[in-house]
Amino acid sequence: MDLPLRLLPVEERWTCHGCGICCRHVIIPLSPEEYARIRAQGWDKDPTLAGKRLFVRTQLWPPRYRLAHQEDGYCVFLSPTGRCRIHERFGAEAKPLVCRMFPYQTVALDKFAYLTLRHNCPSVIRHAGQPLSQQEDQWQPLAEHPRLRPQATVPPPITLGYRGTWNQFLRSAAVVERLLCNPSYPMVRRLVHALLFAQTLDACRLSRLDQERYIELLRMLEESVPKEAEPLFRDRVPPDAASQFIFRRVLLDYLRLHPGFPLQESWQGRIQWAKMALAIARGKGTIPALAPPEVALKFEGEPATFSGSVSLAELDRSLTGLHRDVLKPLDEYYEAMAISRRFAVNGRRGWPLTDRIRALAASFPAALAVLRLATPGRLPTADDMMAVVIALDRGEGLASLASRTYRRRLRALGRSGQLIRLVIWWAR
Repeated sequence: MDLPLRLLPVEERWTCHGCGICCRHVIIPLSPEEYARIRAQGWDKDPTLAGKRLFVRTQLWPPRYRLAHQEDGYCVFLSPTGRCRIHERFGAEAKPLVCRMFPYQTVALDKFAYLTLRHNCPSVIRHAGQPLSQQEDQWQPLAEHPRLRPQATVPPPITLGYRGTWNQFLRSAAVVERLLCNPSYPMVRRLVHALLFAQTLDACRLSRLDQERYIELLRMLEESVPKEAEPLFRDRVPPDAASQFIFRRVLLDYLRLHPGFPLQESWQGRIQWAKMALAIARGKGTIPALAPPEVALKFEGEPATFSGSVSLAELDRSLTGLHRDVLKPLDEYYEAMAISRRFAVNGRRGWPLTDRIRALAASFPAALAVLRLATPGRLPTADDMMAVVIALDRGEGLASLASRTYRRRLRALGRSGQLIRLVIWWAR
């Protein structure tokens, strides 16, 4: 059954400003029809693309393809003026559906689907542009496409051993929304509240509860977690060495998603990546520096280059006293994820709600670690945080952050209490 679309109860704005962020470090899969259509457009005869690889085969049989990248990570079809060559020559309808839909995102629930915006775009984060309510002529035709039309389905499980009904799932997700949108606490505290909620929910025998008792349980848990969190912030026990090692593996994934990461589609780039992975695993040494926002978030003519290195000792510095304007993009990202239910429904197929809460919370210490590495020797700005939020949003679609292995690691960190320690420790 097709689901009707609704906008979020909070206003979201966006208009494309041609920064090119959505055209870099992003995988664009092609349907067989899209692959055939773009091949037929005659790009192999275009002198500006002579000798360049246009497609990458991702599956042998049946054959599947994606768009290729330039050496600097930008899409092969992005022109030096920051425009899509396909769009310029053949119009928006000729582009891959994934490109046309961005940054719109549907979130299918029980009786309707939310339409929201991905935060993998500076204009979305800055609220720069038209309200979504005034863009229906743009998003409605896309949302009605057979490949994108939201469909009714069963809810994700609530815990590993209990699926529940849509009503129970949405009531549980509503608790997470209230916890993450509570302005009485900083975001680090709100995320710990959500983790405690998930931890206790996992320990309950939910199959024994009728609807009335389930609702009462949620009410009790929501009321109790703030008090339960108080000693955790008073003591601030550091995470153990094993947990820090696991965390650094997560950090590596988010680092390569940062728009300022020097990704290179070459053998030299792969060697550099291997050296960086080793340094991150050890927690010592240097890694390539991340380009600052004035370079990473803009596209002016030929893509800007940036070089240098940063010491991993930056991870030990304090971020105490960050201005609320710096934290605002991060806070709004988590609030939007909670309000839209995107974290609870999209991606991570088969993951229960409680593990999805852990994945969302685990991105917080990663965000603050990336922020430290992106701003060596200086105070972070709101634009620095915006680049970090782009990395977090991209992480929602990264296979390694949606794998069974990652889920098992998160559950182990959650059971031992180490995930909460990581969240609190990296907010120091």
